[in-house]
Amino acid sequence: MHRVKRVKLEDETEGSWKSYTAVRMTAVDELSDSTEVVEIEDVPSQFFVEKHSWDGLRNIIHSSRKYSGMVINKAPHDFQFVQRQDESGPYSHRLYYLGMPYGSRENSLLYSEIPKKIRKEALLVLSWKQMLDHFQATPHHGVYSREEELLRERKRLGVFGITSYDYHAESGLFLFQASNSLFYCRDGGHNGLVASPMKPVEIKTQCSGTRMDPKISPGDPTFMAFINSNDLWVASIETGEERRLTYCHKGLNNVKEDPKSAGIATFVIQEEFDRFTGYWWSPAAPEDPDGVKTLQLLYEEVDESEVELIHVPSPALEERKADVYRYPRTGLHSPSSPPQMIVSTQDKELVLPFTTLFPGVEYIARAGWTKDGKYAWAVLLDRSQQRLQLVLLPPALFIPVTQDQAQREESVEAVPEGVHPFIIYEEITDIWINVHDIFYPFIQTNNDEITFLWANESKTGFCHLYKVTTLLQQGCYQWTRDYMQTEGSRIHCLYSVSFMD
Repeated sequence: MHRVKRVKLEDETEGSWKSYTAVRMTAVDELSDSTEVVEIEDVPSQFFVEKHSWDGLRNIIHSSRKYSGMVINKAPHDFQFVQRQDESGPYSHRLYYLGMPYGSRENSLLYSEIPKKIRKEALLVLSWKQMLDHFQATPHHGVYSREEELLRERKRLGVFGITSYDYHAESGLFLFQASNSLFYCRDGGHNGLVASPMKPVEIKTQCSGTRMDPKISPGDPTFMAFINSNDLWVASIETGEERRLTYCHKGLNNVKEDPKSAGIATFVIQEEFDRFTGYWWSPAAPEDPDGVKTLQLLYEEVDESEVELIHVPSPALEERKADVYRYPRTGLHSPSSPPQMIVSTQDKELVLPFTTLFPGVEYIARAGWTKDGKYAWAVLLDRSQQRLQLVLLPPALFIPVTQDQAQREESVEAVPEGVHPFIIYEEITDIWINVHDIFYPFIQTNNDEITFLWANESKTGFCHLYKVTTLLQQGCYQWTRDYMQTEGSRIHCLYSVSFMD
């Protein structure tokens, strides 16, 4: 966009203004036919405050809130930068994001081209281009499943259409949920970049319920995982073959008799910590000599049998029925949610109960994998949220799930003595710890230490970024005996560097 703007700055003398001449700013050498010229007229030289009644002020506030909500809903988000490979072309990167195109009421997948050459001190205005061709993402008649409605409420979503997507950079694969189904399309990767909108491909299913939280396997993008009826599934994107991985949920209509789920964040985690997923693909996919890949999933298994049931009348239900939820009231029981792991199709659990390995921990606020897939990691909090631990979990710490006690003891004895969790960072304060998403582990160059970026505000009262290097001191544990946390398994911080605001 080509803008002509008159800028006004306040002078040192109160009440006087300086008017600056129009400044023309052009992002590229040539302007397209859609170039727009916007002029901002000069304001009066005297500063004037209009007086309003209380009702008038109330109306202004209500209107401003409505306007800000409209702007937030239409603002682009979830950006992905992809570098272009054509050295002779005029563009250096393609930028993907979600946004609301002009004239539409639905969020959609969009992209913009970033030019290589930009005039110095120029304002670059990117044009929005649609990836999908005449695609309706909102379900017909606006009918969402109950799971989708609850998730939209907890995410405070006020937009329709595509609200999230997963992207695999090497293959150029996009995966997203829309119209009560799953779809995928490709742009970039080995197939090159498209120049016109495309039709997404629907992934058919034999599942009866809605498929939620779809994710592409980073180690092998031909596979994806999703949640269906409170259990974890995996499917082939190309063939559509599906397999159920967990069997926690019985599928009963009685909430009281069916308290378990897998791969789903609980109500407290969603509301208080803004975590809306309960499983994480490992980025690594090691191959055996025969070329067979091993894929790993870390997931959260939740048992809410001790959580209180509440009944909430719902006008959407017939015959004045009420929805039944599990709501952990203050001071009462919370859900138990130990992490589990799936290797290929073998379900694994921690060598010892989660509460034994990490006593006093109430919440798993964040979780994931290091970039090389060598460790799973988790951010743990106590109930008062005044103690935070960042822990590393080696995959070898998980053993096959079995009901046979003898087989389990054999698996415990097979865990090497040098395999144990590492607490690489810890905060203990007398105030509420705010959970954030700023954790960036670097690739390990030394097996005896790990370096990562972390944000902390309890040290100074202000949020600062720290670079932390922690020594991974190997311990020696007999897992068949009682386990106790020792100083060797806790944090050993060599140095930290803060970058002030």
